Amino acid sequence: MTRICYVIPSLGVGGTERQLCLLVRELVSEFDVSVVCTRLEGALAGDVRRAGAKLRVIPASSGWDFRFRGRLRQYLRMHKPDILHTFLFGFDYFANRAARDAGAPVVVSSRRQLATWKKRRHVWMQQRANRLVDAVVANSAAVADFAAKQESADPGLFRVIPNGICPDEFAASPNERVLRLRYKIPFHRHVVGMVANFSPVKDHELFVAAAYELLRRRADVHFLMVGDGPRAGAIEKLIDKGGARECFTRVSTTSELPDLYALMDVSVLCSRVEGFPNAVLESMAAGKPVVATSVGGICELIRDGETGRLVATRNAADFAEAVASVLDDPEGGRATGRRAAAEVAQRYSVEAMVDAYRRLYGELLARGKGA
Repeated sequence: MTRICYVIPSLGVGGTERQLCLLVRELVSEFDVSVVCTRLEGALAGDVRRAGAKLRVIPASSGWDFRFRGRLRQYLRMHKPDILHTFLFGFDYFANRAARDAGAPVVVSSRRQLATWKKRRHVWMQQRANRLVDAVVANSAAVADFAAKQESADPGLFRVIPNGICPDEFAASPNERVLRLRYKIPFHRHVVGMVANFSPVKDHELFVAAAYELLRRRADVHFLMVGDGPRAGAIEKLIDKGGARECFTRVSTTSELPDLYALMDVSVLCSRVEGFPNAVLESMAAGKPVVATSVGGICELIRDGETGRLVATRNAADFAEAVASVLDDPEGGRATGRRAAAEVAQRYSVEAMVDAYRRLYGELLARGKGA
């Protein structure tokens, strides 16, 4: 049986981590799968174990921990993976080097974001890591193009495999009255929601500004923000400053996402940069019209005017106008949501994602044996 070892910082609750759990769950019946965490296990570790994969923590004090390479190499020599696949967000040199030292036939890396945060030293280390890999998987063409340019890498090294989703998880029709009572959302108001970590890149400031712009035009809207993060407190103060706190609800947990999407009439994402946002994918799967910034991989997910609306500016009035146009045409919004849900089911299912990984792993293993 082919052995695959995945390496990731942790299995905390996040988009990349959930994608890896889905991949492990589907592959564990045909591959011997193990997962190495380089920081801590995380909340999703139980999902990996229940799927039947082995889990090990081999801690690295930082992305520059030279000792980590030796500890991982020892583990890999014992378990002898055929494929090592890293999800290390740009710090995979030591894992890739350990895999080659241990004789792993195939080494795969990942890019899952437009890593504008990387400094020259990070890019230099990534360039060294790239010499050790057989392929780099990106979750969108935008991410692949960005990484190839940033790292001065051969574009042919990159393979695009979009994120996968279980559409049925978001297709339920719960009791709206019960949900509004649970989350204290007024009746007879349209709900405009945004699911995103409260970090600068998601630009909740733009969401709040667009919300107040919309409130100046109409009184039949309520705004739902789902998520937590370092900017949550500052955004709450910004809402209070606007004077209409009663028109906003924030839910910090993402454990009830299908119910929260079900409440929304429009799902919004105001990100400054995006690789391939799960929030847009989930909203589409839930049959909700999406209004989002036309950046990065969002443009690959949404066909403007058909499966959602793209906003080319960072102007609050433009966002408010795009949301209002959806609310003013409820039947058109529902049609947009149906088209979006059908596209997700066809192109972005977990099965489609896993099949793409199967093909890639098979190709790389065959190439390695033929070399």
